[in-house]
Amino acid sequence: MSDILKRTDKDNVAYLVLNDLPANSLTMSMMQAIQQELKSIDEDKTIRVVVIESASESIFCSGHNLKEVKSMVEQQDVQSQKALFSECSNMMKRIQGLSKPVIAKVKGIATAAGAQLVASCDLAYGSLDSKYATPGVNLGLFCHTPSVAVSRVIGRKPMMEMLLIGAPIDAEKAQKIGLINEAVEQNALDQKISQVCKEICLKSSQVLAMGKKSFYRQSEMPLSDAYDYTSAQMVENLTLNDANEGISAFIDKRNPEWKDN
Repeated sequence: MSDILKRTDKDNVAYLVLNDLPANSLTMSMMQAIQQELKSIDEDKTIRVVVIESASESIFCSGHNLKEVKSMVEQQDVQSQKALFSECSNMMKRIQGLSKPVIAKVKGIATAAGAQLVASCDLAYGSLDSKYATPGVNLGLFCHTPSVAVSRVIGRKPMMEMLLIGAPIDAEKAQKIGLINEAVEQNALDQKISQVCKEICLKSSQVLAMGKKSFYRQSEMPLSDAYDYTSAQMVENLTLNDANEGISAFIDKRNPEWKDN
């Protein structure tokens, strides 16, 4: 594992800590390190939830490293530019394609591709002093790719406001428009994340994996196709042993004993 990314596993939760201080920028090295760990986590049956956080109290993730980008531009290295943004897109898709829920734990500011990272996670919780921005327009570099993930969770009007003005929004507004699930006091953020992870770990990991995949796939379909697809998923879900166990436990008024199959 790279020094710029730390991983700690505790109580079936993998904590990935962005540690490229001070800015935690999404360099090519950082994005490759994140994807390497996600691949390992996807294959690890002991891990049920992933938390992405920062070693910094002031910056969650600043997005792409502008010095790295500027160097590519000055060298007219178009292939490296394409590779950088392709790697970023692959990382965001890997997060949503992961079989385990991924939670963003945000302290400080998340800007540009950093806000994209927050939006790409399945859940996101931020401290009350956290801030979120897609400020590329201020630098002459519109946040094209960040808008893909962020617009899919907050809608067009708030997205365009963030894109066109480029100013950061506070945690309360981020919660209001749906970029994060909840804004909490910084000293309560650890407890909130632990509580959510604990609740998720009580569920069948097989059912969660199937449900996460179904959710993202249907969300991109026309309405009729989405209902056809999810109806078939419901029928397939009923073939799982954990579905039978869950229904039986509910009827018998007892706690289910998941087999994760």
